[in-house]
Amino acid sequence: MKKLLFIAITLAFTGVATSQAISVKDVKSTSDKAQTITDSKSNDKLKQNPKLEKQIKEQLVVNEDLGKQAVGYLKSNPETRSQIGEIYKENKGNIGAIMKSVMSNPKLSNKVMDWVGSNPDVLNQAMGVIGM
Repeated sequence: MKKLLFIAITLAFTGVATSQAISVKDVKSTSDKAQTITDSKSNDKLKQNPKLEKQIKEQLVVNEDLGKQAVGYLKSNPETRSQIGEIYKENKGNIGAIMKSVMSNPKLSNKVMDWVGSNPDVLNQAMGVIGM
């Protein structure tokens, strides 16, 4: 009788533990999906409003903090590392001049704007500087 009770308790405990593990995975995947939707909406907002995109590009050149973050992103991105390295050397570390060069290069400009659109913190900071 004791063995039967022990087996029943063990099965019940295992069932509860398994169901909790599954529900934690579901919550994580749901929050990941929500973040992806938020990122795509931010990117869409930039693409649909060329005036806003232009203002953010101007702020990336003028605002040193935003410019440093963008340069940091480009340095860490394997696809743009060599190009930003050359631009950095040419402009002797002047963030404003570096960002002007970045914005005049369509490939780098698109990379930066995609990064801004997919990074809600940077997008909010840029919009705050613009006054939105």
